[in-house]
Amino acid sequence: MKSFTYIQRLSKKPVFILTTMRLSKLLIVAVALAISIQLTSEVLAADTTSYIGAVVEYYPVTNGTNGTTIANANAQNYVTIIKRAANYSTDIVVFPESSLTMGLNSSDTDRTLYPSHSSFVPDPGTDIPCDNSSTVVMEALRLISCAAKNNSIYVVVNLSEKENCTTTGTSSRPCPSDGYFYYNTNVAFDRTGAIVSRYRKYNLFGELGFNITSTPDIATFTTDFNVTFGQIICFDILFRTPTLTLINDYNVTDIIFSVHWFSEMPYLTAIQTQTAWSYTNNVNLLASGFNMPATGSGGSGIYAGTNGRLVALFSESAKNALLVARVPKVIDGARNNVTSTTYPLIYEFSNTEITTLVGITTVPQQALLQDILTAYTTSVLSLSNGTTASWLEICDRQLCCSFYVNGTFDAESVNSSANYYRYRIAVFNGVRTHSGVATTGVQICSIISCKNDTASSCGLRFAATDTVLQPTVFNEIVVSGNFSTTSDAMQMPDSLTTDMLPLNISDFTYRKTTVSGSTLANVTHVLTTKTSSLLTFAIYGRNFSADGLAFTESVVSSAIPFSRFSVVLTTVFAVLITLHILTKY
Repeated sequence: MKSFTYIQRLSKKPVFILTTMRLSKLLIVAVALAISIQLTSEVLAADTTSYIGAVVEYYPVTNGTNGTTIANANAQNYVTIIKRAANYSTDIVVFPESSLTMGLNSSDTDRTLYPSHSSFVPDPGTDIPCDNSSTVVMEALRLISCAAKNNSIYVVVNLSEKENCTTTGTSSRPCPSDGYFYYNTNVAFDRTGAIVSRYRKYNLFGELGFNITSTPDIATFTTDFNVTFGQIICFDILFRTPTLTLINDYNVTDIIFSVHWFSEMPYLTAIQTQTAWSYTNNVNLLASGFNMPATGSGGSGIYAGTNGRLVALFSESAKNALLVARVPKVIDGARNNVTSTTYPLIYEFSNTEITTLVGITTVPQQALLQDILTAYTTSVLSLSNGTTASWLEICDRQLCCSFYVNGTFDAESVNSSANYYRYRIAVFNGVRTHSGVATTGVQICSIISCKNDTASSCGLRFAATDTVLQPTVFNEIVVSGNFSTTSDAMQMPDSLTTDMLPLNISDFTYRKTTVSGSTLANVTHVLTTKTSSLLTFAIYGRNFSADGLAFTESVVSSAIPFSRFSVVLTTVFAVLITLHILTKY
């Protein structure tokens, strides 16, 4: 039996975390009865306004005699997790990218290794693998189909799929010599164990041995609780197609996101990206993350658009966990207001329930990537002792960003050898590389943290064993710039704090105001709550029209300080600053 403890979420509501301990038989019965009654009442109330969603943070089985053995071992763990999800009356549970059919390196081009690590997948609506022993699928997929059926729950998993193409290849898309297309694929099962949706990843992150479809799949399925889900996988979230197509052309309001992310500072760590994307598109997002901190992988959550994150987990250590939340439905463009005393919750599996963490090498914190910032235009954010207010405009290749920063710096608490974050303003309008496997167009207005006074230290963080001081308090920040409103662009409010989570929605405002007579909008991101733990505060924009171009290497920039002065804050000064901001923005 598990006992409830709770931690405080940034949204000021409790997240229940379950940890193992012994309880008396009487207490066990009482707690179980109370939970059962509460869960039942919430499910009955959830039919019209909400549903119970769950996502899995999973550290997989990675070794075995062959791909089939590995997949079966992971599938057995999936069954354990599905049963636990069903105990919380979950309607749908989502598993991470690549964690079922482990054992292949994504850059491995030796396709002779692929067959035992891959499964055929029947077309949606044609089969229930659990009921049909003649269905040609991996035993792992059959086990999951049966788990969905036996627990009456929707289940979404990701796997390596193989498709015989000897009779379907075309001149424009010829069948490979081995006779198969291999895909990175999501499969959705309904409560009967039937396959109701299949999505083949379109925006591959390297994955050189895999194929993509001739046109992007638009994979949706409608549930018996009247929510239509769209599916995307990992790197897809940063692209227009098929991701934004689901939202803009098919009016999908709930997105399934299976992910094996490699977190990167300062703009693209896992929860940071998931939160920002859900917010800017105002859709519900169920994000299930592959957990392996040694490689910078981990981070799962459930998000409700501009209502913010419902529950999220970014763990510095290896972990197997189930995150459950009551998700408000979006009906006729409006998101329902729901409350819950039971959800959200995080259930952490013990090493006896799931043994994948036994004997692994531990790390003190996630090993994060660092964005290449050499082509960014940056300027040191100078904060003298006391309170400083600064106005600055920085331009990079026709993108000009305006900054107002009001911060308080305690110079007496630090010296040159102390560990504390310095800050730079960074602007970029160009093409970036993603670990050398792809390039994308980005437009960024930002304030970012640095470990020391050099630009090369920006986007790095101190070690878990370091003593880090926090002499800087940001009282208010305003970042703004003019961005395109065409379908070739998207902007997000991007933030990150030292706990590796973004700001809560009550800590900032974000708005877009159309610039009359143009295809531009003024985008403004405002920090409204004081903080001493800021790592990133930005407008992160995508320029889809520049995707695939050579990445930008040189700096072309200008920086114009409007005014910078130090003051002792008074009521009169505070009023003047407020009036200035209201007038300017």
